Amino acid sequence: MKIVIFKMASREYGVDIRQVREVIRMKEIIPVPESSEFVEGVISLRGAVVPVINMRKKFGLENKAREKTNRIIVTHINRQIVGVIVDEVMDVIYTEEGNIAPPDEVLKDAEYLTGVAKTAERLILMMDLEKILSGKEKMNIEKVQKRVEVRKKHG
Repeated sequence: MKIVIFKMASREYGVDIRQVREVIRMKEIIPVPESSEFVEGVISLRGAVVPVINMRKKFGLENKAREKTNRIIVTHINRQIVGVIVDEVMDVIYTEEGNIAPPDEVLKDAEYLTGVAKTAERLILMMDLEKILSGKEKMNIEKVQKRVEVRKKHG
């Protein structure tokens, strides 16, 4: 399987490339009032309104100023296009499914972590982007997008 490796707070994470629609450079993010704290706002991506999540805020990591290496991973969460801000996209690698160990007891509490990929040089925490948001958070993201699209049509 192919894995997109990204970095957040000096830790490496991986996601199955099938969950990644594309990776883009940072662009202007328009804040949306009354949204979850971890929702940075929305971007326009080829005419579509795309909500953007700040992974550092979502996981309670220290929030820091944007850097040139920051990227937005565009994915589908709950059949909706969503952008996820990460510190840096490092690599795309191929690994056998057998090189991914299931989550141990420590990782089991974090439902979005699916295991640990072992390569010759490193261990990579595997993440399921579809599971990073709770049901309530997914509904909030949907509302954010609908509010912005309504304003866009009537604006």
